[in-house]
Amino acid sequence: MSAMLRRRREVDHAATLPQDLATLRSAVGIGEPHLPSNVVEGARSLVLRADQRQNLAAGRTVVALLGATGSGKSSLFNALVGRPVSRVAATRPTTARPLAAVWGPDDAGDLLDWLGVPDRTRAGDGAADADAALRRLPARRASTASPDGLVLLDLPDIDSTAEDHRRIASRMASAVDVLVWVLDPQKYADAIVHRDYLAPMAAHADVTVVVLNQVDTLEPGEREGILRDLAGILARDGLRGVPVLPVSARTGEGVAELRERIDSVVASTRAAQLRLAADVRTAAAHLLRAAEVTPDGEPVTGVEPRQSARLIEAAARAAGVDAVQDAVRGSYVRAARRHVGWPPVRWLARLRPDPMRRLHLEKQAPEARLARTSLPGPTPVQEAAVRSAAHAMASTATRHLPDSWRADVLQDTEARVPALVDSLDQQVGAAELEQTRRPAWWRVLGFLQWLFLAAAIAGGLWLAALAVMGYLQLPAPETPVAGPLPWPTVLLGGGVVVGLLLALVGGVAARVGARRRSRRVARRLREVVAATVREQVVEPLEGELADFARFWRELTSLAR
Repeated sequence: MSAMLRRRREVDHAATLPQDLATLRSAVGIGEPHLPSNVVEGARSLVLRADQRQNLAAGRTVVALLGATGSGKSSLFNALVGRPVSRVAATRPTTARPLAAVWGPDDAGDLLDWLGVPDRTRAGDGAADADAALRRLPARRASTASPDGLVLLDLPDIDSTAEDHRRIASRMASAVDVLVWVLDPQKYADAIVHRDYLAPMAAHADVTVVVLNQVDTLEPGEREGILRDLAGILARDGLRGVPVLPVSARTGEGVAELRERIDSVVASTRAAQLRLAADVRTAAAHLLRAAEVTPDGEPVTGVEPRQSARLIEAAARAAGVDAVQDAVRGSYVRAARRHVGWPPVRWLARLRPDPMRRLHLEKQAPEARLARTSLPGPTPVQEAAVRSAAHAMASTATRHLPDSWRADVLQDTEARVPALVDSLDQQVGAAELEQTRRPAWWRVLGFLQWLFLAAAIAGGLWLAALAVMGYLQLPAPETPVAGPLPWPTVLLGGGVVVGLLLALVGGVAARVGARRRSRRVARRLREVVAATVREQVVEPLEGELADFARFWRELTSLAR
């Protein structure tokens, strides 16, 4: 393979072209909602063009002669074909439509239709005459006929005064397999050629040849100076090492060498893949520039824990977790007093409303667990705090994103806040609030309360019976004593005193248990809120970050 098809990188981009196209297609799909439409459309057009080109005349190599007005493209085209098939004239522009010369079998019709080249000719018939003409030049070696598979195009001038000509030349420059830039000594440094064509196509060095035509008009010293200057300009364009061939279409100088280079390209059958691979790298670089990112540094894919914790805490306040915690505490104390309070006054606990019932958080059937609660809705301040925390979290996590991409992510994150706040009420209502749990000590203490109440009642009835018998002047039985006090008095007084003490102990234990249960419920509710926040806000944000990281990895792998 000639020096034109050198491999400047270790990666064989032609071999990895199918995978690279799939990678580019994936990156475009990720970045499409956030990037300028013209850049995205350009990349999509490339993928479509690549698919079409690979399915058209796979064994064909399309080589195009491009250049500015007066560079002698048509004359060089005739010299390469071996006979005058392209019109040459002193007036400008001469070439108005692309002209194709096809070597080998007549199988390039679909390819030329796809390229939009209506004018075609078979080549090779005059090759022997051309070789004979070249052999008459004593300092040059004769060339052989070009191999089958070559399609050579003569294109309109890239700086033509006719807009249609410039448009055709630009379109063809983006579609052909190999680019042969024909320059002349007068306009070899033309800004239009270098700024608008050569520099933007620096990635296409593997499929680019630069020809300095009309060298027969130069003195030997001038020739060397212009060739060195042109090589320096190409290096600044990013095309360092691209071959520069001195050629004269009029005398035949250098034509044989140019044709040998073209022939070697055709024989390799890799030019089309190399061209598309270069297009992929260029499109990836354009997408990266449009995204305003550099290939340096791996993007983050997660949010800062401190920021997500702030959002969870704001969401918990908006969800009324504190109110539920207070209600659980009050409901526990109320229920405990009904079980361990002094039995004669337990009914008073029923007069106090259950805080959980007022919030519609009492025990519900499973099918009713998703009903809305009566928790007070978030205040404007609380909802603003949730929105502020979400914005701060997203803003911190997206600092490395391009401005337009970042704005889209911030807008999406903030748009999720109302739905998040609205769903928290339902999530709180569906959480386990331990309303059916009855601690064992309630039963033990309740049993003791009733036991001592029974003792007090027994003592009271005993004393009442003794009083009635005394009142009726009946002989009273001997009353047993416990130390200095009779048993009826011990039973009555002891039952009441111990019952009241047990009620006091039960009240203290109820408050301790209420605090423990309310803390457990609050912790569980915060876990529910955290899971909801993560599902509805954090995970979508991290998904956006992961998409950008994938976009970055895919494009940087292509652009390098």
